[in-house]
Amino acid sequence: MALMLFAGLLIACVDKREAPVDELTATPISMEVKPPTRALIENTDLLQAACDPMRGGQAIGIWSAYEVDGRRVTNVLGNRTGDVALQYMAQTEQDNYQGWTYGENAATWTAHAKYTFNAYFPMEVVDEISTSNVSTFVIDYNTEYYQEDLMTAYAFADTDAAGFNASMPVTLNMLHTLAAVRFQFSFRNADGTTYVDSDRLTACWLENTRMGMGLATTGVLAFGTTWENGEVDGEHIHWYGEDYPTPSTPTSPRTLYAWEDATGVPFSSTATSATLGTAHSTGEGPYAGNGGWIMVIPQEMDASVVLCFKLASTGDLAHRVSLPETTFEPGKRYTFNVRFSQSSVDMSLTIADWNELKSSYDIAL
Repeated sequence: MALMLFAGLLIACVDKREAPVDELTATPISMEVKPPTRALIENTDLLQAACDPMRGGQAIGIWSAYEVDGRRVTNVLGNRTGDVALQYMAQTEQDNYQGWTYGENAATWTAHAKYTFNAYFPMEVVDEISTSNVSTFVIDYNTEYYQEDLMTAYAFADTDAAGFNASMPVTLNMLHTLAAVRFQFSFRNADGTTYVDSDRLTACWLENTRMGMGLATTGVLAFGTTWENGEVDGEHIHWYGEDYPTPSTPTSPRTLYAWEDATGVPFSSTATSATLGTAHSTGEGPYAGNGGWIMVIPQEMDASVVLCFKLASTGDLAHRVSLPETTFEPGKRYTFNVRFSQSSVDMSLTIADWNELKSSYDIAL
């Protein structure tokens, strides 16, 4: 087992400490991963399960690099031509930390080096990742094909910094890159009272009504930025290059995040119950497995998007409600509440951070 490094080993009159090189270069680089608060993967146990190959989990992709004496080495964790897969395996050797492993043989630290680690999850669903300077990474992501809680992380380590401890793990604090959206339906009057109706929601989808506008389903994510002074902001997340699906036509329907349920989702069944009918499917499709949440590219959505749905009582008739202009931001969740009163239909939007139980503000139509 590698010995602990002590911050007290300092060279007089030098504003850094020099670690024993033999000890440092013999110490494996270990990892630990922390999930963001209230993600779909909202705690450590769920994150470990999501990254455990023995339980069907997926990997965290990591690009790593270090600089020493003006020389840059990339992907120092093992794979020189691509990123490295970090997984959670409960039974691992002592060269990994708390079950997080990126290969059979862990890489060791290099003396007098400054390291950067860029991570993203899930590794398997990212279409493409590229980088020009190792500090800024670009990812293509398609929410029509993948409905995962896409997360990124950044970590930095300087082996010459005071207090650096090679035996401590590199901590990857995961951040949300997408926004989460859901639609809830209820039979409720303006005063909040619920009236009896046994109707059911049988289908739900979104449509763009203008060419090149509306809701983009594919985007390009850049995370990590090197400023002019050389400092790196690894938590910088920026989406650009969005792709807007073509609007539907009478002969060519184009629906977004569509699902159908022949039995339907109930609204409320009694006068004292206000059970919300959340738009999600128990089968295969974008809504399956996420409790009614859909993941969308952060963007400024204009008012040309229409929410469409069908009811058991009206069969194949598609009901349409225009959505308000909304700015979707990374790491926030948005709930559109559609309320059927006895005389009209209205909608409100609540917005909250992932870790907030209540909305931060309301937008009423």
